[in-house]
Amino acid sequence: GRSSPEIFIPFLRQSGLCFHNAQIVACFAVAGPVKGNSVDMTNLDMGNEGGRTFITIDGNAIAANPKEELRYITHCKIINDFVGQGYGLLDLDLKNRTEIIELIPGSMDRIDVHGPKACVGAGTGLGECFLTTSSLHPDEGYECYPSEGGHVDYTPRSEKEVGLWNHLRDKFGKTARVSMERVVSGKGLANVYEYLSKVRSTEVRPDIQDEFEGAGDMQGRVVGVNANDETNPCPICVEAMEIMVSTYGAEVGNSAVKFIPTGGLYVSGGLTPKNINFIQGQESSFMKAYKDKGRLTDLVMNIPLFAVMTEDIGMRGARVCALREYNGMQN
Repeated sequence: GRSSPEIFIPFLRQSGLCFHNAQIVACFAVAGPVKGNSVDMTNLDMGNEGGRTFITIDGNAIAANPKEELRYITHCKIINDFVGQGYGLLDLDLKNRTEIIELIPGSMDRIDVHGPKACVGAGTGLGECFLTTSSLHPDEGYECYPSEGGHVDYTPRSEKEVGLWNHLRDKFGKTARVSMERVVSGKGLANVYEYLSKVRSTEVRPDIQDEFEGAGDMQGRVVGVNANDETNPCPICVEAMEIMVSTYGAEVGNSAVKFIPTGGLYVSGGLTPKNINFIQGQESSFMKAYKDKGRLTDLVMNIPLFAVMTEDIGMRGARVCALREYNGMQN
């Protein structure tokens, strides 16, 4: 990839910060796997004629760059974008309902202050991460670890979803598997609507279908807006949303089973607050799927479960990490 630390110069200029004798400790939360304090942004293809060229964000190169405003950055940490969300959980005000709401009543009172935490968030994709403390040094706080759990196998849970699975396998598949993210994400919501519009073609609303087909990468938004339309909801959009959030709830329940996050299980991402009416409530498709764990239903229902209603926790997590780096440099 092509390392381009200079892309941060306009941001620094527009920040309004006074750089006189400044020493900046920076943290950037970037989409992609982090290795050696560096990440290749593979979703930003530079379109080189000789092959694919990606932007590389290298924290060490940024800190060592003497050009213009970059010279004030003395230390730069790169973290995965969803790890940023994980650290952002530590900055939430748990008593503020504009930031967080209980999905299981009494969750706040059941939090184990040293127990593991997990975060699952659907947005452009499906992100997952987990946080733990040290049993020897719990006072040092939580460390967050990345996961690619959003790419586990999608398992259909009804005859209709078997048809969806076949549709997605044929659309994307070179192999006999379908990723969870193909259903639980903005693009996943569009995939579900696309399938339903084919099997229920006589019920398709032409105005919404035209809007959907012309929306490009924003097709999921079209489905979401028309599913949440209180005056004239689109039935196919509503069903697509119900299937998506049911699968979302099942995967959050899987995380509860796998991590037993007694410190809290947090449902984040852009799709959560936008579609909270399909998620909250014990009779919602989300919660029914979450607690449908057979012999382990009691286990998952005793996990503190929350919906994150703010979309800035990735940025707040980067701040948490930068402050930790700064404090570490002072010791």
